[in-house]
Amino acid sequence: MISCSNTSIYRVSITQGTVFKQEDINKLEVGMTKDQVIYVMGQPSFENFFEKNVWNYFYQIKSGETVDLERRLKLFFDDENLLSEINVIKI
Repeated sequence: MISCSNTSIYRVSITQGTVFKQEDINKLEVGMTKDQVIYVMGQPSFENFFEKNVWNYFYQIKSGETVDLERRLKLFFDDENLLSEINVIKI
């Protein structure tokens, strides 16, 4: 008996978080308002309740249990709600 079935399992890619590219990060400038940052980056993935002036951007693409791509970005704002620091977290 000959079988034509494929025994490999198809794994769906799942994207989680706020997707951003290096080109988006390159558009950020210290001194931008929060609204300007949202225009470039979109809403932050999550805000830290203990650090009101810190926005975190994160996204991950997974196939099954395998992480294909992961990026993290942390943005700091000063007391006037202007972007003061851009921290790209290397993974």
